[in-house]
Amino acid sequence: MAITLGAFTKSADGSFTGTLKTLNVTASLIIVPVDAMSENAPDHRVYAGNGNHYEVGAGWSQVAKSSGETYINLKIGAPEFGPNWVRARLVKLEQLGEDGATHIALWEPRDR
Repeated sequence: MAITLGAFTKSADGSFTGTLKTLNVTASLIIVPVDAMSENAPDHRVYAGNGNHYEVGAGWSQVAKSSGETYINLKIGAPEFGPNWVRARLVKLEQLGEDGATHIALWEPRDR
């Protein structure tokens, strides 16, 4: 079962703005496309904050095997998360959200 961590809106420049929400954290984020410097380098940078932006993560463009849809694999870190990263997928909504959102961030717990 995937859990929604936030709603995001895609801008004309390819960036996404929205809010990441967990039980303890609510953070405004912007996900910005960047030119990858190498094969494994991220395709996006994730920034937090209103006005002053602080880098808190990165994202890699992926293509879903079953649907062929493109999504972004996000890796977000902050002191509130301790030594662990929050890993989520930014996926396109089939219909525009009530708040104008075009994408949602989904988190799926993994067995270790």
